[in-house]
Amino acid sequence: MIYVNDDFFSHEFFERSNEAFRSHPELGSCAGKRFAVCTEDPAYLLAVCLYLKANGGSFYPIFAPTPRLAAKRLATRAQCHVLLFEQGQPAMSLQREGDDDLAVLVQTSSGTTGEPKVITRSWSSIDEEVESYVAKFKKPNKMTPLIACPITHSYGLIAGVFVALKRGQSPVIINNINPKFLLKKLMTTPDHLLYSSPALIHSVVQLYPKGQQLNAVMTSGTVLPKAWFEALREKAKHVFQQYGCSEAGCIAINSDTKAANHIGTPLGHLKVNAGIDTSRPGEIVVQKGDDIIFTKDLGYFDEQGQLIFVSRADDMINVSGLNVYPQDVENVVLEIAEISEAVVFKRSDPLSGERVCLQFVASDALEPSRIRKWCSTRLASYQLPVDIEQCTVIEKMANGKINRNVLSQSKISIPAIG
Repeated sequence: MIYVNDDFFSHEFFERSNEAFRSHPELGSCAGKRFAVCTEDPAYLLAVCLYLKANGGSFYPIFAPTPRLAAKRLATRAQCHVLLFEQGQPAMSLQREGDDDLAVLVQTSSGTTGEPKVITRSWSSIDEEVESYVAKFKKPNKMTPLIACPITHSYGLIAGVFVALKRGQSPVIINNINPKFLLKKLMTTPDHLLYSSPALIHSVVQLYPKGQQLNAVMTSGTVLPKAWFEALREKAKHVFQQYGCSEAGCIAINSDTKAANHIGTPLGHLKVNAGIDTSRPGEIVVQKGDDIIFTKDLGYFDEQGQLIFVSRADDMINVSGLNVYPQDVENVVLEIAEISEAVVFKRSDPLSGERVCLQFVASDALEPSRIRKWCSTRLASYQLPVDIEQCTVIEKMANGKINRNVLSQSKISIPAIG
């Protein structure tokens, strides 16, 4: 049914797990109850998830490395009744009155632009998304999903595991994120489809043997920098991209990605509105039945009906009334040979309202003046980075995204222009 690294877990494993859960003091009466699970064991996590889904319970997966007290705070905040840790360990009962009227999948938003929100989606909504996903995206029907991202997030759990099971496939969940192990799995799985974060995909592309090609790669979460995307296109036979948000799930899929910001066409069960063109992007708004979801992302549809991503609305930098989109600046900075990673964000400025800030990783020490000079021949003056900081690593969250809001609040360690 599924693999975890090299270990296979059959239907019989899940049937035995269900039998054990039915006599479990907490899981045995799961209907209407909300369970948080924090475990290093993906097979156990998925067994609990499928059991709750089938028996009227609600499920909240918590990222495995989360400390116990932090997991308790998250589970309490998400109004869970019970917190489960590793299989065989005692459950933790939480203070929660009343039961859920509807069985749901509980998630939290990424928190890239503020305090993470608790989001609930009914299991029927998840089933509808999976049905629509499989109906639209048929190219991978005979590919083997290698899921090298946390299944505590909807990208790995829904688009990765649930979609694979719907197709009758046996997904490979990889929680041994050792580059050598991942490369070995990719090279020994002929028709693989890698689900992963942009940063890990970029590492794989750099390490993959010369003369060999990746079969298929799915990227999500954030748009790849232009240089990373072009390297991926060169190395992979198929480059897929999907776009979504926690409230709606997957919104659009691109089954033949030609440009990094081409995030696909919408799934059939959704109605999506966006801007008019590149000069007039608008917020991407999703309608599902009577529900309207405002994504806080800016984009537009091109003449072929392709949804083009421009920026997070909160990430856009307003310099004296002129809009600066971080990826435009990042792509230029990443053309400098020594620079391997770059993130552009904003800080308040007493004169211009906001100013462009840059943090980057490079193989050698680079003077800010060199970067500004490079950018000045390729960008408008209002787009030029003012605060520039070189670092050894750009901090990312568990889902591979960068929290620009946190960067905006940090203090620059290298003086600005002066």
